[in-house]
Parts: sequence; C-alpha cells; structure tokens
Amino acid sequence: MKALVIGAGIIGNAVAWRLARAGANVTILERGRAGQEASWAAAGMIAPQAEAEGAGPFLRFCVEGKNAFEALLPELIAESGIDPEYDQGSGVLYLAFNDKDRAELGARAKSQREAGLQVDEISGEQARKIAPAVSPQAISALYFPHENRIENRQLTQAFLVAALKAGARLMEDSRVEAIETRGGKFAAVRVQGGDLVEGDVAINAAGSWASVIRGAEADNVRLYPVRGQIVCFQTRPNLIGPSIFSLRGYAVPRRDGRMLAGSTREMARYSKDVTLEGMEGIVRAARDMLPSLSGMRFREAWAGLRPATADFLPVLGPSPTIAGLYYATGHFRSGILLAAITGREMAAMVTGSKPAVDLAPFSPARFNNAGRHAGLG
Repeated sequence: MKALVIGAGIIGNAVAWRLARAGANVTILERGRAGQEASWAAAGMIAPQAEAEGAGPFLRFCVEGKNAFEALLPELIAESGIDPEYDQGSGVLYLAFNDKDRAELGARAKSQREAGLQVDEISGEQARKIAPAVSPQAISALYFPHENRIENRQLTQAFLVAALKAGARLMEDSRVEAIETRGGKFAAVRVQGGDLVEGDVAINAAGSWASVIRGAEADNVRLYPVRGQIVCFQTRPNLIGPSIFSLRGYAVPRRDGRMLAGSTREMARYSKDVTLEGMEGIVRAARDMLPSLSGMRFREAWAGLRPATADFLPVLGPSPTIAGLYYATGHFRSGILLAAITGREMAAMVTGSKPAVDLAPFSPARFNNAGRHAGLG
C-alpha cells in the first residue's frame, strides 16, 4: 500500500512512523520545512488534566493519549536516537487568585474526579511549598502531580527520524494543492507546479492548512488557524519544578533554564506576527504567577498557528465522500499530547485494523450535519 501523508508536523510524522512500521510505502509531503509550524511553536505539555476544560470524550481521549505516549516513548527513542527530554514527575500547579478562579477550578476538579482522575485541591501555602516562586497572591491551586512536559521540537524530530529510518520518504517544499479522485476514490495529490503524486490512500495531517486543499469540499471539514504567541525567558536551570498555570496564562520550564510563557488565542488568519498586545498580556500573566522572577532575561518570542475546528475537537477518520482519504488534524492545543495515540489509531484504521479507542466523537462525518457547527471566523 502506498500512503501519502500530507503534513510533516508532529501528527503527520507520528502517522507516517506507524504506517511505515506496518509495512506501508509512505511519502510525507510538507508545504514548507518539516516540523516548523504549530509543532515547533508549542509549549510541549503532556498534561490532559491541565489542558482539558471539562469532562467528556475529549478528556478521556487525552488521558488515553498520555498513556499511549508513555508506552511508546522507549521505542521512539530507540528507533530515532533522539531523547525528547520527557520530564516525568514534574507536575502542574494551576493557580487561583480570587474566589471566581477558585470556583472555576473547583468545578473542573469535581468533573475530573467524577471521571476517575486524581486532582489535589491545595491551599496557596501548600502550592508555595511545592514551588516557592509562586505568587503570595495565589489563594489556592489544583495540583496535578502526574502531568508532565517534553521538548516538543525534539519530539517532533524524533517521530520524523523514526519514520525515515522505517522507510518513509520526505518531500519538503511540496505544498499539496488538491486531492484527485478516480471513480469516487482517492487517486493522487496535486502539488504546487501541477505535478501529481499518486497513492492508494492519503492522510490529511496538514494542520491549519488542511481545509485549504481543494477536492474534498463536500466533506465540509473546516480548519481555522488560531494564533498562539509565546515569550521565552532565560533563567537558572531547575529554578522551578512544576509547570505553572492560571486561567490567564502559563509558565513552562525547560531543562536548560528557558522559561516559556504563554499564550494567546487570536483569530489572525495566517499571520504569525508577534504583537505588543499579545506579549503584554503574556508577560503580565507570568509576572502575576511568578513575581519573584520578574528579573528574568528576555530571550525570544514566537507565534504558531494552532489548527482548530468549530467545536475544538480533532478530526480523525475516513472522509465521508472519498474512499481512501483520511483526516488526522484539528488537534488545536493538544497535538503534542495526542501525537502518539493519533499515529497508532490512524495507522490501524488505514491498514484495516480496528482502532483500540472509540474515535466516533472525532469523525469527519459530524460536519455533514448542515448547520450543526458554526464557524469560528
């Protein structure tokens, strides 16, 4: 089977690796440079409880995603030769600064406990014992001791290198412009300049550009780029143990002393500009959480385009109108967390095996119900 994977971000690379390992002839087509879009710009959280805003199928999928990631990580490191710096046991502190914050976080904690997950509701004093740099203005916190972080850029490269070592082929600077069909079945993709690349199946993992590709308009799958800005500071390694969240931002430490502060949610079309307004909000939130670190040295800032659907759920599964076309996109803020499980489940589906988890809530067919989902734009 010849499989074409559209997009060399972390999702496309994970799918390509699993397909190549299963014996497929895999070609990855990337519009620019591999791994340089949303996967490069992320904060690298493997933290389903901190990221999910409520109970339901998506939270369950994220928890399964973390389990799948931890199960495959030793194989990925062995096959790629890249250590993506998975900080197990780092944890997440989610801070509340007033009664409104505390009530909202308390509701999240209740729904997560009802889903069978561990959540520790602690005082501000207890939070400062875990991370002394936490603001004295924090009145309480949720503590997720099993939430972790990873170096997302190295993880993206690890999936790509493992896929290439398994036999996949990478075509960079190959923007896919259209899906071509024969008799209602997928036949090829047309890339910039008009060339055709033929295949038996295609997996659209093009992120924010997934719905720009022509030829599958009848699926009604629409992706919206949501800009997220991040400001990076330099401090001392191991200065803070856990990642620090609030309802207004986050601060994620790296092993080398970098501190990533983020992030915005902006409808800015395909602009990856870093703005004064965006940086101001991020810096204010970081200072409120960690005021003792206000002297951190600025290092750099960047922005990425996170692929969102109208219901903020990923799109995973076969096209409802074109046999042989599949979607693996729309992961919004959770692409790093969900890469492993997406690669595993999509490879199973494409090769004719039964997925291990229920992907029905994320089916592309949900968008064929006219009027059900309103566009973000």
